[in-house]
Amino acid sequence: MSDFKAEDHRLTDPAYSRTETEGTALASHPDPQRVLGVVSFLSSTEREGKWELPRRFRALAVLGNVELDLRAADVGYGLSVIEAVAVMGNVEITVPPEIAVESDGDSFMGTFTLKYHGRASPSAANRERTLRVTGSAYAGAVTVSVRGPDDKNILKRLRRNEWRMEE
Repeated sequence: MSDFKAEDHRLTDPAYSRTETEGTALASHPDPQRVLGVVSFLSSTEREGKWELPRRFRALAVLGNVELDLRAADVGYGLSVIEAVAVMGNVEITVPPEIAVESDGDSFMGTFTLKYHGRASPSAANRERTLRVTGSAYAGAVTVSVRGPDDKNILKRLRRNEWRMEE
């Protein structure tokens, strides 16, 4: 009798494949139930620029800070879930206005907030891509900010470029 069960990771993990082509075929179809994430303990972790958000992502900040910027990230169509937990720390998530956001979190002596900045509004997002943020804040903060591309620094950049052009 075989010692493999149907849900055994050795049947689907590319590291256990017999041939190279079998491994690449398995690696090209990631498991949608797989959960990836970041942990920040007494430190700071940032994800910004071009990166891929998995369907399920966990962010844990214990006496630290986690910053996730999704404005240039690849967010797939359908529902993506971020579970954010802050224990005397901060989790800050920045989302572009074209992604619909659902926020459902609990806090104890902390805050769990969803803010729309500038021209961003819930009606501006389409429902093709939805981000659900769940989790908890224990004497810490989880903040989800919906804002356009670099809203806070765009005026500074314009003024700086205008000044350079005058020289």
